[in-house]
Amino acid sequence: MTKKSITVGLIGNPNCGKTTLFNALTGARQKVANWAGVTVERREGFFHHKGYTIKVVDLPGAYSLTSFSMAELITRQFILNDKPDFIINVVDAGNLERNLYLTTQLIEIEAPVIIALNMIDEAYDKGLTINTEKLRELFSMPVVPTVGTKNIGIQQLKDTIVDSYEKHPLQRKIVIPYGNDIEQAIQTLQNLIQNHTIDYPSRWLAINLIEGDSDAEKKIQSLPNADAIIKTSYSIRNKLSQTFNEDIETVLSDMHYGFISGALKEAVRKKPVKRYDITQKIDSIVLNRYIGFPLLFIMLFILFHLTFILGKYPQQLIELGVQWISNLFANIIPSGQLQNLIVQGIIGGVGSVIVFLPNILILFLGISFMEDTGYMARSAFLMDKIMHSLGLHGKSFIPLVMGFGCNVPAIMATRSLENKRDRILTVLINPFMSCSARLPVYILFAGTFFPNHAGIIILFIYALGIFLAFISAKLFNNTLLKGKSMPFVMELPPYRMPTVKTILIHMWDRASSYLRKMGGIILAFSIVIWVLSEYPKPHHIEQKYDTLIEQTKLEFNRAIVTVQKENPEKAKILYDNYNMALDDLEIQKRQEMIKYTFIGKIGTFIYPVLQPLGFNWQMGVSLTTGFVAKEVVVSTMGVLYHAADDESNQNLSKKLINPRYGITPASALAFMIFVLIYIPCLATVTAIAREIGTRWALFSIVYQLFVAWIVSFGCYHIARLIL
Repeated sequence: MTKKSITVGLIGNPNCGKTTLFNALTGARQKVANWAGVTVERREGFFHHKGYTIKVVDLPGAYSLTSFSMAELITRQFILNDKPDFIINVVDAGNLERNLYLTTQLIEIEAPVIIALNMIDEAYDKGLTINTEKLRELFSMPVVPTVGTKNIGIQQLKDTIVDSYEKHPLQRKIVIPYGNDIEQAIQTLQNLIQNHTIDYPSRWLAINLIEGDSDAEKKIQSLPNADAIIKTSYSIRNKLSQTFNEDIETVLSDMHYGFISGALKEAVRKKPVKRYDITQKIDSIVLNRYIGFPLLFIMLFILFHLTFILGKYPQQLIELGVQWISNLFANIIPSGQLQNLIVQGIIGGVGSVIVFLPNILILFLGISFMEDTGYMARSAFLMDKIMHSLGLHGKSFIPLVMGFGCNVPAIMATRSLENKRDRILTVLINPFMSCSARLPVYILFAGTFFPNHAGIIILFIYALGIFLAFISAKLFNNTLLKGKSMPFVMELPPYRMPTVKTILIHMWDRASSYLRKMGGIILAFSIVIWVLSEYPKPHHIEQKYDTLIEQTKLEFNRAIVTVQKENPEKAKILYDNYNMALDDLEIQKRQEMIKYTFIGKIGTFIYPVLQPLGFNWQMGVSLTTGFVAKEVVVSTMGVLYHAADDESNQNLSKKLINPRYGITPASALAFMIFVLIYIPCLATVTAIAREIGTRWALFSIVYQLFVAWIVSFGCYHIARLIL
């Protein structure tokens, strides 16, 4: 019985439209996880077609199948170990020579391939006429022209997957010819390998051994003659290098491009065209040495400003919803610890963070638009010269830009840097890139204390992080990590107008992780913080204030009887003063009781260190719990201020601005800066330790705490003079 499921892997060069094609195939039916053993995103989706469930795995973008980068190694291991039914090789139709190099390597690894000739419309605009039938014949695999952004060719691609599966597995009938000398060397190694059973293509193994691929050497270690094979491969490599008077990897690469060149001469025709090159025209403006940087900052300012202006209205609706749910549970559940746990702990903690979802969505929408149009790559290009002047590798821009989303995968991405010094330097400064988890803190404090200039304040925070990263890079480059960075050629993709669907999918990918934290770590820590803020209960404080409250009630009852008869207006004033006195006693009671709890003792312990920065003890506790995850900073405040204040009908912003807590605009600014700089989250510290060692991770913690305190101290006292 034929199985009714098909697994395909989606592979292609960066900027070939692979992710757009993935979204066009799978729509919203996607899930995101990590590849086993590494924190590199694994994206899977599925669709139904002709009675089949087809799973699509979006592999990391790769230029080749070598083992030099984590993305290339993951892709290769997926093909060899997972053995998908098909590999869809997404090829940029306008850059065939470069993209087909990966295709030739897929031929050698004996993967069943379907070529998706993507962005065929742009190839036509360049005057290219591609004979897809000839290309199919030359490469012995199906070729389907597509335009992922317009859903052109998607149905044909789905039909090709099913038809190819039902007819027969694709048979490879061609090999990349290398000439007599190299072919004899390949055959020699193949004979040694084929004497024993191994679950990898022998020709592919032989070629990779000749290239000196360390992963290929590991794959043959199970063979009894592994040492002889490796020794022979060393001898062959040296002999071939002498024969060609060139590095053997370069020779083999030239053979690949020779094969591609011959195929393209037969399958592609180019007409001379006169056309308006929109990419060059736009680049002449956005990459201009004089207006490029101002334009970049204007774009970022507009993005942050819109985050507040547009996000304000849905945020208010969510606040009303959280308040309604809070009141609902307060009325349903009898007064007591269970009610406090649900209303103050769970709803107060999670609700204080989830209200920022609209702002997060708008920010990610803007970032997705900048990425999908190609502008984000230009912004990195603008920063490249500065990075080189600071001793940073050109490739460092990739993990640094990723750091604005999440520092963990950004730190993992430093594996693409071959030089150890460059990797350590990039990892150490990456936490200064303000990840999205810190954004709720900025939105809360900037929106509360700087409501008319919130966008400018947040832009300043992000710019300060970049500035401190560059200053730290310069410092490390001249002291701990002396050396020069290697040159790097940066690829700038052409400008494209992304579809609304593509942008929304990319936005949701980022926002969904924010929502998952609501039901995970933030919910858990909201409960933990509530427990720590409730226990142990200081009964002597409770009895002291209960006595004062009873005395106040007795005094009022005695006074009101007399005054009510003689002067009704004075009685009304007395009644108002009485209510205010009771409210003040209740608030004093809660604030003093919480100081005796576990959380209060933690806050009291760290308060002397943070007092010079203008922080109260609640802010100190929030920073402590924020080590687990930066979103927990806001949820901790939500719990603490609910517990210390009986005015549960007020949102967190109104409570923070209350004079009784002593938070001023200067201390609010210092707090945002401290959150930007101080210890990154636990997952990031773990990633640093795993990538560059425990000593460097400890150094990073100490260094960032030191810088955070110094910079926050300076900004607080300067801001006190200005604000």
